[in-house]
Formats: sequence, C-alpha cells, structure tokens
Amino acid sequence: MQAAYDKLEETTTAKERYESELRIARDIQQSIVPSEFPQHKQLDLYAYMMPAKEVGGDLYDYLLEDNHLYVCLGDVSGKGVPAALLMGQVTRMFRALAREKCMPQEIATRLNAEFTEQNDNGMFVTMFIAFIDMNTGRMDFCNAGHNPPVLDGKFMEIESNAPIGLWPELDFVGEHIDNIKGCSLLLYSDGLNEAENRRQEQFGDDSLLKILHDNHFEGAQQVIKYLCDAVEKHRDGAEPNDDLTMMALKII
Repeated sequence: MQAAYDKLEETTTAKERYESELRIARDIQQSIVPSEFPQHKQLDLYAYMMPAKEVGGDLYDYLLEDNHLYVCLGDVSGKGVPAALLMGQVTRMFRALAREKCMPQEIATRLNAEFTEQNDNGMFVTMFIAFIDMNTGRMDFCNAGHNPPVLDGKFMEIESNAPIGLWPELDFVGEHIDNIKGCSLLLYSDGLNEAENRRQEQFGDDSLLKILHDNHFEGAQQVIKYLCDAVEKHRDGAEPNDDLTMMALKII
C-alpha cells in the first residue's frame, strides 16, 4: 500500500514538474513574438497568436526602421515543443536577415538553405514575408507555401513557392505590388480558416471574407478581435484543432 502511494506521489510530482516546464516554455515562446506594436502616424498594425496546446509552431514578427517595414507570419509543421523550437529559430533568423535589409525572396531562400541542412525530421515552415516602403506604399513579398493574404477583402493572387525546409538549393520567387497605401492587409495561419466546431466543420474562407466585407473596422486591433470572437463562436466549445495567428495592418 505504501509502495503504491509513493508511486502515485512520484507520478503526480513528475506531472506537475512537466506542466510547470510547459508553462515556462509557453511564456518564453510568447516573449519571442512582439507584444507591443508601432505607434506610427503612417502605420496601423496589430497581431495575435494563440497556440492550440501549451506551445505551438506559429510565428509572426515585424521590424520597422526609417519608414521601412518588414513583416512575416508563418506556420511550422506539427505542434508542441518540436514546432516551438523551430519557430524560435525561424523568428531569430528572420530578424537578423531583415536587419541586413535582405529582400523577402532572399530571406526565404536563405532560411531554406539553413533549415534543409540537417532536417532529418522532415519539418517545414510555410511563411509569408513582406517588405513595405511606407513612403511609396510599394510592397515586395514572397510567399513560401503559406495561405494567401487578404488585401482589401480579396485573397491575393500570388506565386506559392515551396514551404521552407523541404528541398535544398531552391531559389524563391519574389513579387511586388506598386502601392498598398490605404489598403487593409490580413495575414493569418490556417488555424483561422480551418478552425473546426464540434461537428468538425471548418470556419472557412467564405466566412472570413464575409466578415471583412460586411463590417467596418476602426483599426487593425478591432479586426483581430472580431475574428478571434468569430472563431470562438464557430468552435462552440470545441478544443482548438490548430494554432491561430493573425496580423492586420494598413499603411496610411
């Protein structure tokens, strides 16, 4: 009897230690992505990330210097601690390459070269990367297998490229839009449009576009909050089936 009690106590202690470590890992991961957003007269930007488990593989980031804005949003394959570790590496490299003033397609190409070297687990990252000149409104971007962003209520028609990390020696293709000033841009992971309810019905692209079309939003934060509430309502109590990450922005 005493042996059984001691075993139960040992198991409980181990579980509590594991849960404590996961909470710490979650706090560390949340600290990797920005929690404060620019107070800039030409820019309205807000982002949100919520892992499906204690930690997840979604990421977002931005770098603003001299009216030049880099943004990214990505989704690492899988969930949990392995995805979170790769998420941290990708975010760190994105910031370093943005500071070097690399163009989005070069950032994707160099990330791919780095992560295909020792990728025995076959993990990959889908990612949208953009560089915006806020003076002219020009947006250069590269989409690495990620969901197409929504620009002024319509999905962007983009070159998809491959996800980052699967095949070495790829040269990613970049594109540009001449001027996005005054346009609302939404980046998101598939935890938004593929969010499921109790009947495993997805939130869907049509619901996303309808919300953006039918509502007037005062700013980027309101867009994100409205979509979070809409997803929560759609889930109707179901546990999240994927990480959810969104970024809304407008160049004014």
